[in-house]
This record gives sequence, structure tokens and C-alpha cells, in this order.
Amino acid sequence: MNFRILLTVAAIVAATGQSYAQYGGDALRFSQTPYGSTARFKAVGAQTGVGGDLSSVGGNPAGLGLFTRSEFSLTPEFNSFTSDAQYLGQRNVGKKDQMSLAHAAVVWNSTLTKSKGAPLDKGWISFNFGLGYNRTKGYGNNVNFSGTNGKNSVADYYSELATDNYGAPNSLPAGSLERMAYDNYLIGYDAAGYYFPETDVNNLQTNNTNRTGSQSELNFAFGANYENKFYIGASIGLASINYNSYSKYTEDGYNVTEASDYVLSFNQRQITSGSGINAKLGAIFRPSPNIRLGATFQSPTWYTIDDSYSEELDTRYSKKVNGATEYSNDEEVYDFSYKLRTPMKLSGGIGYFFKTQGFISADVDFVDYSTINFLPTDNSTDDVINDNNRDVLNNFKSTVNYRLGAEYKLESLMFRAGYGVQGNPYKELNDVDLNINTYSGGVGYRIKSYYVDLTYQNVGFNSDVKPYTLNNGTGPVASLKNTRHNVFLTVGTRF
Repeated sequence: MNFRILLTVAAIVAATGQSYAQYGGDALRFSQTPYGSTARFKAVGAQTGVGGDLSSVGGNPAGLGLFTRSEFSLTPEFNSFTSDAQYLGQRNVGKKDQMSLAHAAVVWNSTLTKSKGAPLDKGWISFNFGLGYNRTKGYGNNVNFSGTNGKNSVADYYSELATDNYGAPNSLPAGSLERMAYDNYLIGYDAAGYYFPETDVNNLQTNNTNRTGSQSELNFAFGANYENKFYIGASIGLASINYNSYSKYTEDGYNVTEASDYVLSFNQRQITSGSGINAKLGAIFRPSPNIRLGATFQSPTWYTIDDSYSEELDTRYSKKVNGATEYSNDEEVYDFSYKLRTPMKLSGGIGYFFKTQGFISADVDFVDYSTINFLPTDNSTDDVINDNNRDVLNNFKSTVNYRLGAEYKLESLMFRAGYGVQGNPYKELNDVDLNINTYSGGVGYRIKSYYVDLTYQNVGFNSDVKPYTLNNGTGPVASLKNTRHNVFLTVGTRF
């Protein structure tokens, strides 16, 4: 099977209900990463113009300039994913829970020594250095849906693939999905030169997709303080990707041509890993003691990615078909390596402080997903690379993300809340609600040099999944309401 066909087949778990190529969908997935942070800013959300928190190691590095002491914190998290699916009139719920390390960081304060009698608030005041780990995105989820299809079968999809790409059965490549379907007696070939489905309608279709993995960054950051009014910073991020997906589609129905009940099982597995590098530049300006204005430029992340995709189609019959009741195929594995450049991100933020009583903050990001770019691992040209770059330009657009948050202090207690929206990146789906909405709230407690913060975060988004799409654009659709319930706990100390 050539890679062009592989991309079409792998798109049957497309997140938007349209058949985007596999790598274009992965590139978008790997590009939609928020800034890593502590539980404090998981609750507030908007951090670009605030600073003074270890979140600045993975966010706006200029925020490190506000530290007057060294500090360390650790943030584990608990995630619970729920997917409520409606498919062919039936409802199914998938769930998955997991624990992980969300954030760990340390900053070393280095206050400059002034000559005797010199003003302490003039010139450069401090140069601070930070080191941090950020889990920027988690992929653990479990999606299930099932229903009876009275209109078509996945064999309709297989027959269209075979007709569109090949001629007579002897031209079907060994190991291709079309050859598997033909050898399993799911599709036949007629005298007119067309493949046709041998299956009937009113079949029971079931799909289960299980995903694991995450994206993370190791950040080396620097921040400086000039006269307690202007703060600058820079960081280098070493990024990594670990993404695994296993999907099993089954169909239970009746084969008209062979006059037998059947159960087919189509298994897909994807294992993707990668590493990359990026940089951030940031600044915070205090035009008055109550106002902080912040800006961050995050460069593209330049990844090198290794992808392994495999598929397998097996069929069982209730009675013998051509002498056998079971037809199985060897798992076909397709390995592919490529380079990926994600979009740059521009962020701006403002924080308004009420003396010692807390603050309100707002952030906005601009990201142009149409600038995602694929490159081969060597200097050659590649049709798969070119096709995916074309898909990116045709399907993705720029978008704006925004976040609002607040913190209120009551002696040693802090109460926090936030709201954020990650915009729809799809060019042709403006009439579909594909925004990702985040609601959060939390509390914090400070005592001497120690602190603890607890945050709950609710992330909700809608998506559609098509197990297959026919040439006329039709096919069964699973409408999903996805929710992530996240709990973050930060413990830290100043020294």
C-alpha cells in the first residue's frame, strides 16, 4: 500500500468529522499546546502580564524578574476524561483516569550588589535563572460508540477504495486494505470492472479508541529586573512527544453474497514519538504600581518525529465461506519519519493589582495554524510531505485564544477563578462549535516560606468522529461531548 492510501485509511478517526490526512491532524494536535504552569495559574489561567510565579519558567520568562527570593515547587495532577457519544441513535460513555506530574520548577534569585550609598531601585536589580519541567498536554482518553446502521456498511467504503485505486483483483497489492477486504469476502468484483460490497445493511457497528501519551517541555529560563518597572526574559525549551492510539472497529451483520452472518474486526495502531526545540522571549512593563503589561513571543517548535502506523482486518463467518469460517491477515506496519514546524505564538496580557488584596488578569494569544509545515528528514522531496502541506493550507486557519482570571487574598488564603477559550482552527467549519472551553477555580494557602495550592479545571469540547466516509461525503457520525476533569496540587517553598 502506498502512503497516499494509508493517509486516507488512517483518517477514519478524524476529530472533526471530515477526512483530513493523518499527519495534518497530528500536526494540529501537536501544535495546540498551552503554556505549562503551577496550580495557581491553572486556576487563574491568564499569566502573561502577572509574573512572579514559577509558571513563568514555561510561560512568559520575564515573570522570573519579579522574584526576590529563590523558590521551588512541585505539581502532580489527576485527570479524568469522559466522552459522551451519540451514534446512530444510541448513547455510549467512555472514561479514563490517570495521574501524572504536571509541573516542577526552581528559580534561583541573584540580586545584584550595589555600591555603598547607591539607590537600590535604580538600574538592573536582579538576574534570575529558572529550570522547569512542564507537561503541556495529555492524550489519555477512551472513546466508545456503537449502533445499528440501516444505510451502509464499512464494506461500501472498502469497495470504493478498491474501485478508485485499482483495477482487477490481481492488481490489488498484497497487504493493502483493499486486498484484505477482497480476500475476506467482504467485497466482490463484477464484470463491469467495479468492486461492490457483499454485506447487507442493518449491521451492528462498534468502535473503541484508546489513547495514551503526552507532550512535555524542559525549560531553561532567564529573567531580569530593571528598576522594578521593566522585566525581560528568555528561555529555551526542549520539547518531546509521546502519542499512542489504538482503535478497534467491529461490524456484525449478514453477507448477502456468501449467505452467512459475519463479524469483521479492523484494528489500527499508531505510535508516535518526537523531540524538538523552541524559544520564548518575554517582557513585562509596569506603567504604574497597579498595572502590569506583558508580552511573549514563542518561536515555532522544530520537531523530528517518528511515526509507526499499523492496520489489520480479520473476518469470521457463521458457516464456511470458500472452505473456511475465519479469515485473518498479518498486521501491516507502515513507518514514516518527518520533520514538523509548528506555528509561532504571540501572547499579550494585562494584570491589575489591588494593592495586597489580589488581582485580575487577561491574556490573548494569536496562532496561525496554516503555517504548520512538514519537511522530509533528508533533503529530498516527498509526495506525502507535499500533500500534507497542501492539506494544512486548505484546512487550517489562524485563531485567537483568550483567558480571564482573578485572585483574591484573605490574609493567608487565596481564592482564584479563571475562564479560557481556545479558538476553532478549521477554515471550513466556522458554523460548528469546535472551541475548547476551560473553567477553573482554586484555593491557596501561605505560611512563612511554604505554600500549597489546589485547583480544579474543567475542559470541555465537542467533536465528531466518522468511522468511514463514502465518496458522496456520507457515512455514520459519532457526535462526542468531551470533558476533562483535572485536579492540580502544588507544594512549594521559598529559600
